[in-house]
Amino acid sequence: MILLSLISVAANAGVIAVPPLKAPSVSVPLVNTGLSASTPLLPFNSVPALSPLPSLLAAPSIPDFQEPVSAVRSLNNFWDGLAPLLPEVLEPASTLQPLAGVEDSIGAPDRLAPWLEASNPRVAAALDNAVELARSTLSGRRAMDAAERTLSSEGRRLPVVVLPLGRNHGEYDYLNLTMRLNSKLFQPGREAELAGTLVHELMHVTQHGAGIPSNALEMEIEAHLQDLEMLSELGVKPPKGTFARQALDLLAKGPERFIELIQAAVPATIFLGGSALDDILDQLEDDLKEQRKLSKRSKTAAGLIPVIERDLARLRTSEGAAIYRAFSKRVLTLLKRRSAELR
Repeated sequence: MILLSLISVAANAGVIAVPPLKAPSVSVPLVNTGLSASTPLLPFNSVPALSPLPSLLAAPSIPDFQEPVSAVRSLNNFWDGLAPLLPEVLEPASTLQPLAGVEDSIGAPDRLAPWLEASNPRVAAALDNAVELARSTLSGRRAMDAAERTLSSEGRRLPVVVLPLGRNHGEYDYLNLTMRLNSKLFQPGREAELAGTLVHELMHVTQHGAGIPSNALEMEIEAHLQDLEMLSELGVKPPKGTFARQALDLLAKGPERFIELIQAAVPATIFLGGSALDDILDQLEDDLKEQRKLSKRSKTAAGLIPVIERDLARLRTSEGAAIYRAFSKRVLTLLKRRSAELR
C-alpha cells in the first residue's frame, strides 16, 4: 500500500507534551497540488466529514466512531489513511518540485540521518531533529534502523519533498521512491507529529524492501501500531476526535475493531488475514486489468502495472507466498498482543 501514508500520531500542537527539540521553522514555497491555498489543515489525523466523491469507492462507516469515516481510497493509489482522493491530485507526482533557492546539504557529514535527502538545510535539520526524537523510543529506533538497512542494501537514499498536502501528513511513493511530507509539520511545536510521520512512512520503505505485496492491509496495520507504540513510549495519548485516538480506542476493544478501522481507511486492499491466497491472486488480477484500462490516461496506473505484475509473480512462488504468510502472521500476532495490553 501501500504507497503512502497518513499516520496515526499525535495531533494539535500544544496538546502533546514531548521533550522540546529546536526544529527550525521552515518556509516552504507553495507548490501547485490542485488544492486551494486556503484549504484548512485539520488537526493531525482528524476524520473530516466529507461529501461523497463521484465515481469513487466510498469507505464504509463503522459504529462507535466519534466522526463518520467518509473518505475514500482506491486500490494502490498514492494516498494513505483517511486523506481524500481528490480528482485534482490523482497524479500528484507530476506537480512535485523539490525546494529550491538554497545550497544543497545532502550527505553533509554532520547530519544525523544523511540517508534522508533534503535540498533545504533547514528541512534537513528538522528531519534530523525528528529522527533524534523518534530514536529516543525503542519502537522509533527499530523503525529507523530497519529503514536505514533497507536503503543501504538497495544502494540508495530517500529524497524528501516538502509541500502542502492538505489533510495528508505524509506519503511514501514507492513508484518514484520518494517521501513527501506536509509543510505544516515543520512548524515549531509539531516535532512529535513529524517524528511519527517519519516512523510510519519508513515502515513502508522497509515493508516494500522485504517483498511484501504492495497493497497489503497488513502494511498499514503494522505502521499504525508502530505509530501508537511510539506515542505511548513518549507518554503521549492522541487527543479525542483524531484518527489516532479512534485507532487507540478500537485497539482496546479488540483486534477485529482495529482491523475494521484500517480497512475503512484503506478499502480494497488485499488482506491475507481475511482471505485465502487464491482469492488474493484473483483480486490482484482484477486490479491489474483495471490499471491496464486506466494506463492510457494515467501515469500512476501505468506505473502500477509492473508493480502488480511483480506482486503476482512473487505470490505464485512458494518463497513469495511464504514471505507474505509469515509477515501477515507476525503483524496479526503483534496486533493481538497490543490489543490485550490495553484491556
